Amino acid sequence: MAENVNVQSRRRNSHLLINDSDNPKTLSPIIGFAQEPLLPLADACTPLTDIVYDIFTYVSIALEHTASHPADGLTRDESASIRLYTMEWPDTHRSLYSILNSILKTADRKDLQPWFKYLKLFLTAIAKLPSVPPRTAWLGVRKNI
Repeated sequence: MAENVNVQSRRRNSHLLINDSDNPKTLSPIIGFAQEPLLPLADACTPLTDIVYDIFTYVSIALEHTASHPADGLTRDESASIRLYTMEWPDTHRSLYSILNSILKTADRKDLQPWFKYLKLFLTAIAKLPSVPPRTAWLGVRKNI
């Protein structure tokens, strides 16, 4: 019975899955970040200083608000890398997630090179998170859709 409810829920919410691009294209895989060493968050963000406004201030804030021994087996830097990704910058500057997501959608993978150290830390953290049962997740966007 629970399985039927789950399937019905997924069917009901499937209309929420929309293509976010008028020009869908297949992107090549991201190659190279896996060979990067696992670094502390501040070191992983050093190549982003010319890309992300005031990155070290936000790195400090993320680390300040992250427990010394986070849950789920993450290191403090791994947990803070997720926190940093979710943080908003002031309206006058783009947030880290906004810049990274834009670059991930571009065909030129060379633009991702400065992000490799951060991606290594961030994706290592994401991979350590436990799986959860299917749920509805809501996403905030800055567009009038």
